[in-house]
Amino acid sequence: MKRRLYTVFLLTFLSTLTLCAQGKFFTGSGLNYVFDNHEFARSRNAYIPSETIHFVRVSNLFGWTFVQNENLTYNLVFGADLVKQMGTKINSLRDIVDDIPIFFESNFNDGNKTFIAVVGSYPRKIVKGVYSELLMSEETIETDFNLDGAYLGYSKGGFTTELALDWMGKYGNTRKERFQILSYGSWNIVPAFSLGWAGSFYHYAGSVEAPGVVDNHHLQAFIKYDFAAESEHSELSLKLSALGSYQRERLLDDLRLPFGGELEAKAQWRSLGVRNVTSYTENMLPFYDWTDSAGHLYGDMLYRGSKFYKGFYDLTELYWAPRITRKLDIKLSLRYHWGSEGLLGSEQRFSLLFDIL
Repeated sequence: MKRRLYTVFLLTFLSTLTLCAQGKFFTGSGLNYVFDNHEFARSRNAYIPSETIHFVRVSNLFGWTFVQNENLTYNLVFGADLVKQMGTKINSLRDIVDDIPIFFESNFNDGNKTFIAVVGSYPRKIVKGVYSELLMSEETIETDFNLDGAYLGYSKGGFTTELALDWMGKYGNTRKERFQILSYGSWNIVPAFSLGWAGSFYHYAGSVEAPGVVDNHHLQAFIKYDFAAESEHSELSLKLSALGSYQRERLLDDLRLPFGGELEAKAQWRSLGVRNVTSYTENMLPFYDWTDSAGHLYGDMLYRGSKFYKGFYDLTELYWAPRITRKLDIKLSLRYHWGSEGLLGSEQRFSLLFDIL
């Protein structure tokens, strides 16, 4: 039996060497530093807690590129994400190894259309769609680095679309089965005018300890007009969205269909910008304070988007986002959150991204 195992291992190892010898080896690294200070004592932390998200992440990747022809290439990639939470002590390597991205990527580009397909555990930066924070909060984007599943992206002319699967939880005794499907599409009818959609379809199932399923699906349909579309360094745009949701607690057969609208105004000149998002919706988080069949709070495990969509909500963001070099970006922003009761709280955020991948 051992001899067979050794033979299988040797053949697999030799096959891998042969395959890798046919490709071009590459390495890459990136660093992401985030300081995000939340101050929400003014609203008694009713929406999100006052806290500071502060970490540095280094991503190291290596792999092989295979050229099929002038239009088609493949990448086989392995890597590691190392994360140091500021103010914590490192006792061993496992304290800072956050994730192990492993994925296969196929890229097709014939000069007219592009197509990308990815399978495995892949970096979130591959997802290019612009989603309302109802669907995916800034905190989720900055702290959840990789998606486990598959990705498809297509673009031709003024049309672009993507579909992404993130399998976040494997069914177990206490571990919930969870997965999210993201969908985005945008069509530039003319350079200044576009319309499209964004969707988040989230399946939050049970465990052995806590059986049950909750569906949490959001859909955003939008139109956008950029008054400065002809300018290379400016944006002056309005984006109007209709927001709808399908949410169902299956054990109790409780169905909710909240909806609303959102208007985003953005003005940017070179690296300076201001963005305002005003929304009015029904409560888009109806099960947030509920518990599952084992008494565990749904909370943030069920809702990965912003917690503010419960009526009138306004976000004002002032930012400075210069591109220092082709591989180095920084962003400094001030974010102010408003509700029907007035100012809810604010954020001061600084991020640095150095990417040589």
